[in-house]
Amino acid sequence: MTSYSKGRNFEYRTRRYLENKGFVVFRSAGSRSVADLIALRAGEVWLVQCKSDGCMSPLERRNFAEVAAELGVMPILASREGRKLSLKEVRE
Repeated sequence: MTSYSKGRNFEYRTRRYLENKGFVVFRSAGSRSVADLIALRAGEVWLVQCKSDGCMSPLERRNFAEVAAELGVMPILASREGRKLSLKEVRE
């Protein structure tokens, strides 16, 4: 399995989880935007960056948090903790 396939599968897993929590989720294929997923639920908008290892560089973390702040939305990092899915707010 390629690293692209692994990343895509993790994005799909995260999307399914969020949909089960009541979100409508859009995927940005190819990671050419600021977020891998955009999740919407009444009164909430999340930008979700999927990193199975949870690693974001300090610059990537700062840029992601800044864009979310400018838009007034929640920046979320989806990662794995063992076999569990973890969702955490990204802060500068």
